[in-house]
Amino acid sequence: MNRVRYTAIDYAYLGVVAVIMGIIFYITWSIYEFGKIIGGPIFARLISYGLWFMGAPLGATLIKKPLSGFLGETLGALLETIIPTLGGFTNIIYGVVQGALSEAVYAIFKYRRYDVLTGALAGALAGPGAVALDAVLFEAIATPPVMSLWLVAAMASGALYGGLAAKVASIIR
Repeated sequence: MNRVRYTAIDYAYLGVVAVIMGIIFYITWSIYEFGKIIGGPIFARLISYGLWFMGAPLGATLIKKPLSGFLGETLGALLETIIPTLGGFTNIIYGVVQGALSEAVYAIFKYRRYDVLTGALAGALAGPGAVALDAVLFEAIATPPVMSLWLVAAMASGALYGGLAAKVASIIR
């Protein structure tokens, strides 16, 4: 891979993505808590997980350079931590893991595809990382069928919101 240089515009886009995603991640905590009240933890994850996975597809589709997805997700999570939210410091851990998994999709396509489908795949691939971290960090472990449902919910929600983020970014760009 040739050395990729980020321009001042790229850094400005990353800053905007971080702010937008930090605010969305902050608001998502309210959506998650509301979902738990009306439908329990599985419903809460179904309606909120993908919102936490949008930073990578948004950053990658706007900037279209290696690591832009990882940075979009991670910087958004860093801002979410600074705001602060219920997740506290663990937000950064989630951001790094979800960003790395999402970035892997763009790497698989050799950083040549930044369409809605790729954004949806990037959002979906962040799901297993979030479910695994929930299990490890918060002992959110249930029976295998329930864990499978959480994983499917995470990936479906991530695909929906990741594709949406990529679509919005392609319109902006």
